[in-house]
Amino acid sequence: MTRKKKPAPRPKRVEITDSDGWTHITKGLKNTHLTTSPVSCNGTKIQPAPIPSGQTLTELRKTHTHYRSQWLASPSYQQIRDLLVREILPSLDDSGADEERKIDRCIVLGLGSLSNGGRSSWWELVFLETVLSLLQPAASDGEGAPPLETMIQDPVFNAMDHTFFSSLGYTVLADPLAFDEITESTFLFAPHLEVSNYAEALSKARPMMCVGSDVREYIDKADWHSRERRKESEEEEEEIVEVFQRYMDAMRSWPLPEFKKDHWMCFTCIYSKKPNDAD
Repeated sequence: MTRKKKPAPRPKRVEITDSDGWTHITKGLKNTHLTTSPVSCNGTKIQPAPIPSGQTLTELRKTHTHYRSQWLASPSYQQIRDLLVREILPSLDDSGADEERKIDRCIVLGLGSLSNGGRSSWWELVFLETVLSLLQPAASDGEGAPPLETMIQDPVFNAMDHTFFSSLGYTVLADPLAFDEITESTFLFAPHLEVSNYAEALSKARPMMCVGSDVREYIDKADWHSRERRKESEEEEEEIVEVFQRYMDAMRSWPLPEFKKDHWMCFTCIYSKKPNDAD
């Protein structure tokens, strides 16, 4: 979750400290979003992000249109579309595929508040919409197929976020219900999710496709948690790395291309299940 130019005065950041001592910001840096521990170290429940004064659903829709038009005009959009159409989606619908290999749902974790959030949340949303639009034929056969069921969760969502996402046809789930909805036929969208939450999501099942942080960053760097910042035992850290290793071994991966308008695509990959993979 990074910035560049500021089109308008920014709302004040809301900082929340979780039970492990991490500070989470409801706008701004994307990799600080909390998804599965909506309680602070003093036992206070994390509150939804405040709605900025004067913010309306109409304004959110205008902002959505603005980001979507810029994304669709970017070289990165064409690169992603070509990658999905030419390589990733055909592998999910190869000649050996059956109904069990069809993606039947999308789970979105830690997107952040759009009504009181940063630019990265908007860029991630329009990227997500590109993938969903291309997944439709792979998810359901036949004309007039219903939209792919999409469930979205972040404890910082406020009432306006709920209304906006509902208007897009997404189902907003209370934390942590979305984790139990992850299956092997899921498209998981969770870029820069907090590491233990990311591991939890991938351990529930092996999502057929995922957009998330590059798991090699965690596998290759044994010091990704300092003892001062996190309280996991060495055994717990090893379990998390094992989850990432198993997922990487079962999947093909592609790093996201550079996106000059924002940095959220850095250290982020698309993962898809290997063709004819036998569990």
